[in-house]
Formats: sequence, C-alpha cells, structure tokens
Amino acid sequence: TIAQYSGAATTGTVTGQWKETWIGDDVDRTNGSAGLYLVLEDSAGKSKVVAHPDPVATTLAPWQQWRIPLSEFTAAGVKMTAVKKLTIGVGDRNSPKAGSAGTIFFDDIGFGKAAQ
Repeated sequence: TIAQYSGAATTGTVTGQWKETWIGDDVDRTNGSAGLYLVLEDSAGKSKVVAHPDPVATTLAPWQQWRIPLSEFTAAGVKMTAVKKLTIGVGDRNSPKAGSAGTIFFDDIGFGKAAQ
C-alpha cells in the first residue's frame, strides 16, 4: 500500500524540519556497500557484463539513472535483435557473497530507444 499526502498543514506552535518516517514493516533503509552489474545475453549464448561506474552504487541516494550505451554490448558481439536474457546483479558476479542488507528498487528498464 502506498499513501501520498499533499497540502499537509499544522496549527499552533510547530518547530523543526519535516521528517520522513517509514510506516509499516520495520525496514532497514540503509544498504550494504556494493556495486551493481548488468548482463545481456543473446540467443547464441554471447553475453556482456557491464559494471556500474560507482563501485558502491547500492549506497547512492536518491533515485539514480544508469544509462548504458548499446555499443557496450554490440562491441562484445551480443546480437541486440536476439536478446534472450537480462540479469541485474548486486556485488561481485564472479565471487558472490551472502549477508548484505538493504533494499533496491529497479524501474523504467528500457531497451533500444533512448528514454526521454
């Protein structure tokens, strides 16, 4: 459930700054420090891994856009008209480790035409 408020007002003597409060599940809103990566694989099994330029991307706040030129994949021989699988990962793809904590939201994943 999402609640969104607008036009909030107070009466009487109120001081201090507005603060954000998480309501509902007791969620730890801080993330462990790790990088992100994306893998595209085509139907022939060719793939390319692209790492986020910030090695601690999971700690970035607030929402961040990550644009990856298609040339990153075509230069590695990935056939963009035959993409079979897209994988988004956190941490070291070659040496995964359990035990980190946090929450990451992925949205507006686009492919091909540039986002506006």
